[in-house]
Amino acid sequence: MKPTSFITAALLRFSVLLLLGVALLKPTAAQADLVRLTAADNGKQVQLNVGDQLTLLLPTISPRFGWRLTQTYPGQLTVTTTNVLPGLSSGVPGAPATIEIHFQAVGTGGLELALVSAQPGTSYSSLNGFFHVFITIDKPGVAKNVNITEYGNHSQVKVNQGDQLAIRLDNTVGSQYTWEVMPITDNVVQLVAPPAEQLRTRKKSKKKAKPGSEEDVTFQFQALHPGKTTLRFLYRSAANNEAPPKRDFELEVEVPEPPK
Repeated sequence: MKPTSFITAALLRFSVLLLLGVALLKPTAAQADLVRLTAADNGKQVQLNVGDQLTLLLPTISPRFGWRLTQTYPGQLTVTTTNVLPGLSSGVPGAPATIEIHFQAVGTGGLELALVSAQPGTSYSSLNGFFHVFITIDKPGVAKNVNITEYGNHSQVKVNQGDQLAIRLDNTVGSQYTWEVMPITDNVVQLVAPPAEQLRTRKKSKKKAKPGSEEDVTFQFQALHPGKTTLRFLYRSAANNEAPPKRDFELEVEVPEPPK
């Protein structure tokens, strides 16, 4: 072999090895996370990314009875599979069986994932027939809508700057009691929309809601600046401001410093 041919072949082999090395060192796309929650995680906050999988393991009285979602979360979280496992899988000693529910995070947003026992009074430990966690599904650079229901009373939630926070509270059509948001003294979040006192089903029907039926009152906020604040609502009589409130709702909100 001529010296020039030998040098050319060597350079070609070196180039191939160099390209292979670069390919091996090149970072691959991040894989989806698998998040596992048990009864001990009741009331916690959970951070997910789009594509992540979430598994719930909750105790139940028998394989015949399980847990049901209080609502669905289209476009954000979807149920993929449900299984029945031995009781110890839930982490609660003495539980006869465990319901295993698998979810997939499919879109950005914030939600309160709430489940109730299919048979009242049949849960174990401190669950008392009710389990909920606050879930935030993020996607870099995308603002999201975070939805909280009255199940989240006296809880905490974390939202990013620019996110929308909707708090939906239960009300009764025709009642003299109404929800009132207490003044916000800081500049962490801001009320941007008045309460929408309409039944969700009223949007699908032109029929007027009957007195005594249930309706949702929604307060819409926007996260403005980093910090912590407490949102408080009172359910009191519109006819008598001096009467004590019938019930209240409180939510601690944290807006973290944006990443640098």
